[in-house]
Amino acid sequence: MDSSNPISAFYDFLNHGGPAMWALLVLSVLSVGIVFERLFFFSKQHSNPSQLLRDIGDRVSKDDIKGAIAVCDRERGMLPKILQFGLFRHEKSRADISDALSIALLEQLNTLEANLSIIGTVAVIAPFVGLFGTVLGIIRAFNDIALKGNSTPAVVAAGVSEALVTTAAGLAVAVVAVIFFNYFKSRIKAYNQEMIVSANKLAEMLHFHNSGAPIPTELYRPTGASARPNSTPAPSPKPAGPGTN
Repeated sequence: MDSSNPISAFYDFLNHGGPAMWALLVLSVLSVGIVFERLFFFSKQHSNPSQLLRDIGDRVSKDDIKGAIAVCDRERGMLPKILQFGLFRHEKSRADISDALSIALLEQLNTLEANLSIIGTVAVIAPFVGLFGTVLGIIRAFNDIALKGNSTPAVVAAGVSEALVTTAAGLAVAVVAVIFFNYFKSRIKAYNQEMIVSANKLAEMLHFHNSGAPIPTELYRPTGASARPNSTPAPSPKPAGPGTN
């Protein structure tokens, strides 16, 4: 093994591990590529749903639906497109708006989970590929014993080494794949919840707008405006007791 050339050393390391190592290399490259693709995808998503709803609510409260749609146009990610889907149907009933937003959410869910099943598959099969390499290494060790007629450590070392290398590589690839699979699953769950909450707030906001009622402050807070105090009903007067005028 030529240690002065990293590429040559890595190539010798793969050959030393046998065919299973090349299969693990393909699996690792595939999973790493998808990891970077998913990281780039999530980096393009809208990171502040509350601010987006404030901007939309500010325009809806002024009866500027076109302005609210324009807000969604200039924002990036899936959430603005989902909310825009509801704004285009602002004159419908609340139930119709909610149904439209639900359809848009379901369509985008597949986009969130795209290619994630591949990482999950790599996490499952990588240890088995490593185990397959282990079996091949053990077979090689026994073949060397049969050919040379003795079982000295030098005879079986190459086969056992091949077995250990593939086992370690398979576990390493599986561990990395499991870590990122669970990370993306939790990220998808959190983002999906954010989109559901935002869609429900928009449906309620448009319902108040269509009914002519003022939009409650908790649904949106216009940028630069101070929060209005919560209005509490005045206590009703107690009924007059006997003997009171």
